[in-house]
Parts: sequence; C-alpha cells; structure tokens
Amino acid sequence: MKMRTLLLSFPLFLLLLCSSCKEKSVDSGESSTALDEAFSLASQNPNLKCLIVYKDSRIMKEQYFHPGDSLSPHDVRSVTKSVMATLIGIAIDKGYVPSEDYTIGSYLQPFVGSIDSAKANIKISDVLSMSAGFAGNELANVSEYNSWVSAPDQLAYTLNKSMIRGHGQVFNYDSGVAHLASAILTQAAGISTVAFAKQYLFQPLGIADPGWETDKREMANGAAGLNLTPYDMLKIGQLYLNKGMYNGIRIVSEDWIAKASSFKIATNNAQPFTSGYGYFWWTGNIHSHNYFLANGYGGQFIVVVPDIRLIVVATNIWRGVSGSTANEQWYTTLDIIMNRIIVLY
Repeated sequence: MKMRTLLLSFPLFLLLLCSSCKEKSVDSGESSTALDEAFSLASQNPNLKCLIVYKDSRIMKEQYFHPGDSLSPHDVRSVTKSVMATLIGIAIDKGYVPSEDYTIGSYLQPFVGSIDSAKANIKISDVLSMSAGFAGNELANVSEYNSWVSAPDQLAYTLNKSMIRGHGQVFNYDSGVAHLASAILTQAAGISTVAFAKQYLFQPLGIADPGWETDKREMANGAAGLNLTPYDMLKIGQLYLNKGMYNGIRIVSEDWIAKASSFKIATNNAQPFTSGYGYFWWTGNIHSHNYFLANGYGGQFIVVVPDIRLIVVATNIWRGVSGSTANEQWYTTLDIIMNRIIVLY
C-alpha cells in the first residue's frame, strides 16, 4: 500500500455494529460526574472518533462516533513512530542491533550507497530522539512532510539533506528521519519491518495484521500510516504501562520501556503539553504527574500516566479536513485529556 492511500476496508458485520454515537462503560454507575462531563465536552468535537479511559486494569469509560467502534482500524499517523521505537527496542533485546549507540551508516549504505562520514556517524539514539541534525522543521512547515512523502526515494531524500548542527544536540521533528528507523530495522533483522512487527509485537499482543503504508521501495513507513484499532492502541499503552509485559509475557525489556518513555531532549515546547521527547514518545508533567504519549497528526493519542496507572486513547478523523482544523482538534482533544481527565486522578 503506497503512502497516502485510503484506510483498509473492514468486514461489514463489524461496521454494522457502529452507530453515529455509541457509548459503553464498564460500570456506568461508577463513572464520575466529572468524567461524564469530560466525555460530553469531547463529544462536541465533530471529528472525534473514539475516547477511551483505562485505569487500574479496566476500562472506566469509552465512547465511539462517526461511526466507529473498538475494532475498526484507523490510520494513527505519527503514533506509528512510537510503535517503531518499540520495534527497535525489541531488535536490540534480541541482538539484531547491538545498541542504540551504534551509528546508522552501516545499516543504510546498502540502500543508498556511500554516506558522508558526518551522516554515517549519527547514532540510532539520535534518530529516535529526533536530534539527528538535519535541516528542516516539519512542525514549523508542513511542506517538509509533503516534500518527503512525495519524493521518488524517501531514504535518499532524507540522507541528501544538509546537516545544520551536530547530532544529538537539538530536537528537530522530522518524519524522514523517523523513517530511517524502518530501514535500519529491515537491514539489521534481514526481514521487512512489517514481518518483524508481526512476529515480535503484533501477534504477541493479539493485533491482527494491521495495514501499514509503504515508501517507494515498498518499505513500511517508519513515521506514519500504521492502521490500528482503538483496542490495538490500548494494548500498546498497556505494554508500556506494564513495563514491557503483556498478559504475563515479556515482549520488550523493562530497560527499553524506561529508555523510550523517559526524557532525552527538550522540545522547546514545539507543541503544547510536550516539553520533552524520549525515543519517539513525547514526555511531560501536569497536575504533578509525569506522562508520556504517542502523538499523531489531527488528534491521535496514546497517553500513559504511570503513577496513577492511567491510559487514555483518542482518535480523530484527519483525512479531508484543513490543516487548521486538524491542529484545532488535536489541541482540543489533548487539552481535555490533560485538564479534564488526568486531573480527576
């Protein structure tokens, strides 16, 4: 599936489960008035697709719209990056990659030929922390993403960009850099990113063959385009909340979970509520709680608050909406999560 393709079709019998607005609570009698009010406020967003609040091993409340349900796949945009970080961690755990301190040159040269020494010496950790040093700021100029995604060769496009600072020094959000992680994994493991993910992450989590858009080389987009259901997203959050365990099975090391989800570099508040960045996970603190989140364009979120055992999942329609609308619904959704939901606990 090429980049910017439509969402995968889904069995009709599941789609028939949907309604324009379907709500379910584990025990509606225990739902607080404040949580009900937060959901009511969220429902005023015309493009919201789902909102799930999970705490202490159970779903406290969930709601679906437009139509939608817990099992319908959705392109989660840059939430893909957080999944990509998880796959790199698994590759390190299993010895396919010695460590995130290894440099990228030997992994990428087979794809693009020679790479100059400054770029070859970028560490995998610099890729994962968005501090590789390349020119371009995707958050400041969305055309950066559009130029990259439409390039005839996405790997070459990124590696041909000039470096404007040393690696590991300054946060600079760049999906092209994130995509390098998919190429690194493919080369290191000797199988495609999709095959690796299916074997070591998706099947153990019970995630059924999600669609994943590809670049011009038919390589999984390491930055965006993974199609997950709301419950798939919740499983990723549970994996991180439980320090790499899922249903009693170790999927990724506790050490990697801690590395990926902890502060590595300041973002200079590139986006609200995201003052820090780990390994393809954003980090922050609010209401005296540290949190980390997977964060996708237009309002796709997995927010994990470890000290109160809380996960919040949200998705929004982003196709066919203007950039300003996408940004507005991104902020509105995250503000509700931060100031109407997390504050309750």
